[in-house]
Amino acid sequence: MASSSIESHSTARRWMAWLGCHEETLRRTALLAVLYLLPAVWILLPVVFDPDIWWHLQTGKWIMEHGTLPATDPFSAYGEGKPWVAYSWLFEISMYGLVQLCGERGILLYTLVGVWLTMLVLHRIIGTRCSDFVCISGLLAVSVVALSKMFTPRPWLLTILFFAITLEVVLSLREGRHSRWFWLLPFAYGVWANIHIQFIYGLGLLGVACVAPLVDRYVPPFKDAHATMTTWGFPQWPKLLGLTALCALATFATPHHVRLYSIVIELSAQTGMWEYTQEMQAPTFRTVADWAMLAMFSFALVWLGRRRSRSSFEVLLMCVAAASAFRGQRDIWFLVLASLSVLVSQQVRESREHVSIVPHGRLVPVTLVVAAGVMCILGYRGISEAKIHENTAKAYPIEAAAFVEQQRYTGPLYNHFDWGGYLIWRLPYLKVAMDGRANIHGDDRIKRSITTWTGGPGWKDDPELNEAQVVIAKRDMALASLLRLDPRFRVAYEDQVAVVFVRSE
Repeated sequence: MASSSIESHSTARRWMAWLGCHEETLRRTALLAVLYLLPAVWILLPVVFDPDIWWHLQTGKWIMEHGTLPATDPFSAYGEGKPWVAYSWLFEISMYGLVQLCGERGILLYTLVGVWLTMLVLHRIIGTRCSDFVCISGLLAVSVVALSKMFTPRPWLLTILFFAITLEVVLSLREGRHSRWFWLLPFAYGVWANIHIQFIYGLGLLGVACVAPLVDRYVPPFKDAHATMTTWGFPQWPKLLGLTALCALATFATPHHVRLYSIVIELSAQTGMWEYTQEMQAPTFRTVADWAMLAMFSFALVWLGRRRSRSSFEVLLMCVAAASAFRGQRDIWFLVLASLSVLVSQQVRESREHVSIVPHGRLVPVTLVVAAGVMCILGYRGISEAKIHENTAKAYPIEAAAFVEQQRYTGPLYNHFDWGGYLIWRLPYLKVAMDGRANIHGDDRIKRSITTWTGGPGWKDDPELNEAQVVIAKRDMALASLLRLDPRFRVAYEDQVAVVFVRSE
């Protein structure tokens, strides 16, 4: 008994000694695991809310079935026969393939993996420039919270990733560092240009980085900036110019070539979206994400203002990013990353010693803890195809669409802007009246549709409503109440989400 007691005390002492030696490493491992589990908590919900993912999926399906890109719009009655460019075609066929492989859980998988990849790049941006683990973790956590509104299954998730990669390359070159890996950036731009039109933001970042040394050298407010930036000089400038030129050339490696830039101009000129599309409107500061973004921006301005000498690169980047983010909340990621670049540049270490971002030998434990956490979340929330379908049916007219399909209604169909994408996916044989592709429908048509659905002046005179044989309406919309009293239509189906009206005989 005495021997057994002595052995147990000895074992306990050894464990306590081991914990004492590895306490810091264990703390870091646990904190990193929690940080990387945060997005999983937000994203892994058994529902698909995003209204645009559906038409992206149907576009991917159309491309796979036809073996080519659509030249005209195949989904809407208004766009039928009109030119349409599927500029996110690579994203669309990839998403369709993922959904075919994993079901609608593939949508959640894409979102989570996209966020994790972005976090890894941000972690590198911060960790290679800050030596304090608390600072690294704090900046990463605030950045993730500020970006959380963008964690949706859209192409912009990959835009944030590619922009972060570009930012890492630019900051490294400005600090006098160079790597052969940087020359892979043009390949990333070749992919990016086939995924999302906002590749233009990355080219803008490279352009600002190319112009900044000239501004710093010759423009009076910044004239002495280059003198204090001993690690940034003209020897790196030709490399940056060459890299920028190659990235710009890589964006022509798409089926649309030069025409892709005309789409950028066309979308930029379509200003009505800023009024009627929520993601295009200014931040409302009703969420933690908005305030986290504002906090990062404010601290970056203070950091910038306290410097005796500052570069035009940071000033120009912050100005452009602030204008974009405060104009439309879909660009808040731009300001978050711009602010982060200012905050970490202040923390650049004088020495270039390697500091492990993840504690040495703890990459596998962190990965295992995160994987176990994800499995627990999946099990607790019961994320299955049936559960996703059940919850998604509370936001979209799943049962109403099944009824329309069963009854073989042929249209013309009249539908709300928010449901157009889902109906494109669920009822591909019916041409929708309206969907989220603003470049197809134009500002005037979308505004007219919104007026009709809210029961505004002249709703009865809407020509598309007058021609419609089938109306799939949100149950709580003003138009649904008005059509109940309209002798031209009768209720054919109704549930807790949607009402189907058909033309009276």
